[in-house]
Formats: sequence, structure tokens, C-alpha cells
Amino acid sequence: MTKTTFYDHLLDVSELEKHLGKDEELMLIAKKTLRNHALVSILEILPKDKHDQFLSEFSQAPHDTKHWEFLRKHVTADLEKVIKSEVARAKKEMIKHL
Repeated sequence: MTKTTFYDHLLDVSELEKHLGKDEELMLIAKKTLRNHALVSILEILPKDKHDQFLSEFSQAPHDTKHWEFLRKHVTADLEKVIKSEVARAKKEMIKHL
């Protein structure tokens, strides 16, 4: 998967590839869906008063790993664990519907 967000390394799509095969369009949709779920999981635990700042910086450079620093300052939860958990849940749901 081409890295487009700072959290792409947490989005293991190998299980989806088994179900979707070589269909590039479907894989692109699946990857975008997982990225969206990951972003929502970040926003759910990030204090609301930090959303605008984070989203502004994220939209300018979604791949920038400096976002981890910002998030770690404002989030006490294990963010990587939260993202992985949400992505796993979303993948399971997608596979269920295939």
C-alpha cells in the first residue's frame, strides 16, 4: 500500500486482499475506508478542542509523522492500539459483507 497517511503502517490489508483479489478499484475503496475508520478513532479520543488544529495540520500533510507528537501530547490512551483495534473491527465487518 502506498503510504499516504502517517498511520498507514497500522492498516494491514493482507486479509482483505485474500478476499478481494487483484481488483485494484475495490482495494482502493477498502484502503480509503480503513483510513477513514482510523481517522475517526483518532478524533474520538482526541479532545474536541484540539480537533481543528489537528485536522488543519493533517489536511496539509497527512503523511507527516510529526502528527504522532501532537497526538501523544493530547491523548493518554495507547493511540496505536486504538487505531489497530478499530481497523480490525472495520476489516471484520467488511469481510462479513463480502
